[in-house]
Amino acid sequence: MPGQPAQNRMAAIDGLRAIAVLMVVAFHYLGRWPNDYTGLSIEPMFQFGWLGVDLFFVISGYCIAMTASRAGSLATFWGRRFGRIYPAYIGGVLLTFVLVSSFGLPGKEVSAVQAAGNLVFLNAVLFPPVDGVYWSLIVELKFYFIYGLLLCISRQPKIILGGMAGLFVLGLGLRLLGIDHFDRIIRPEHIILFLIGAALFFAHAQESDAQQIPFYLLAGGAFFASFATGVYDAVLPYAAVILLAGIVVIATRRLPVLSALWPIGLVSYSWYLLHQNIGLLIIRALTNAGFADALAVAGAVTGTFILSVTLYFVFENRTIRKKANQLFEKIFSLLKLNRLANQSA
Repeated sequence: MPGQPAQNRMAAIDGLRAIAVLMVVAFHYLGRWPNDYTGLSIEPMFQFGWLGVDLFFVISGYCIAMTASRAGSLATFWGRRFGRIYPAYIGGVLLTFVLVSSFGLPGKEVSAVQAAGNLVFLNAVLFPPVDGVYWSLIVELKFYFIYGLLLCISRQPKIILGGMAGLFVLGLGLRLLGIDHFDRIIRPEHIILFLIGAALFFAHAQESDAQQIPFYLLAGGAFFASFATGVYDAVLPYAAVILLAGIVVIATRRLPVLSALWPIGLVSYSWYLLHQNIGLLIIRALTNAGFADALAVAGAVTGTFILSVTLYFVFENRTIRKKANQLFEKIFSLLKLNRLANQSA
């Protein structure tokens, strides 16, 4: 059937998103915070669940390249990417702020002014975040701008990927020289993950197996190059997570079990936005009330997942996303961001 491989692939990618968000949720509930904060009595586990964020970055690299391939202007590209993340982000900020302010969460409370600043991403430079997980959204935004600037130079995949590889080498080189200014723009260990995802997308965009091979080789090379950042003390788990991403994206039709996780993947962004602080509120409340650890964690998982489904249908539905895309595209068009390099450039 026409379009069936692409449908299978996107279902598998949603399955990957499901794995990524489940890893992060497990880490934040069972491995990130000490027992005297959560009230749990079990030993920390899932300490490597933070690698779910790395998995998200690989997936984002794939989806960002896909969005760019369909955009006729920089305004359209940035409009669609901002329109994708911003509506649910508003809902996540407001809901988390209201609940944390109402019930209290030591060390994680912010003022109304600081919450308002979060709505325009001032948590990147000035205010504390309403929820600590928002740091990854700032990384995403930075990459949107970087990818957009590369598109203004050329729309050729090899040049785009070469530019990303060059930025990785530049950032890593400056770090080795003790100069950390580039890290403030984007860290090399993040850009290499976006590169892996983008290379996998460009491989799929080729018409023949022979044309795909260079992009798969580049993705593999980027995987090995990522270890040069020296930031991973969990080498084997990291390798397993990133290899999983590559295998799933390449062999989608052979992984129906993973594709079956797509409903969780569909709401993974909303769940990611809501799970940490609200989940900690629930866990602390239930453990303080004398509930068993398993029930407290189950309550946090269930409660935040239900909220995420609600957030998805209210803020990530097609109507809202379409209007958000159009609004941001108009804003960027007013800034005269209507052109990209020619496809053949």
